[in-house]
Amino acid sequence: MSGPEPMPLPAVFRVELDPELAVVSPVLAEALRLWEALRGPRQMPARRDFDPAETPRALLPHILLIDVDAGAGAEPRFRWRLIGTHVTTMLGRDMTGRWFDEIYDAGTLTSITTGPRWVLANRRPVRTVGQAPVDERSYLRSENLHMPLSDDGRRVDKILVATDLRSIRL
Repeated sequence: MSGPEPMPLPAVFRVELDPELAVVSPVLAEALRLWEALRGPRQMPARRDFDPAETPRALLPHILLIDVDAGAGAEPRFRWRLIGTHVTTMLGRDMTGRWFDEIYDAGTLTSITTGPRWVLANRRPVRTVGQAPVDERSYLRSENLHMPLSDDGRRVDKILVATDLRSIRL
């Protein structure tokens, strides 16, 4: 894996799992309703079911799409397929098309893949709440909903994520 050096995020980056989906953000509640409608009677919808043109406009900036490469390796790999403008604006960068293990250091990689790994293992949505220091006086707080997509109805091959990022000043 050659390329740019991994970007370290601030020293303490925490992610908590919430399989009960106690969604707080109205954006995430809307995303969950959309995913459930796309799913219908199936365990999970397919990527082809998700049409950005049919997605509520207010939701699109908060949508991310993750490619999953479960491959033959011990650990799955994840790649940012799509990153909404809410996220790129809040983070000040766009990592669309980049593999997680090529842009994040080991500690950040473990934290940032907590939700995706849970979705792969359980094949159902999970809510995560994360917190990452930006500097000594501020941090980012995120509420995220990771929702599985499957082209064959069994194997998770993409993860649809809705996120609500907030910048908090101390």
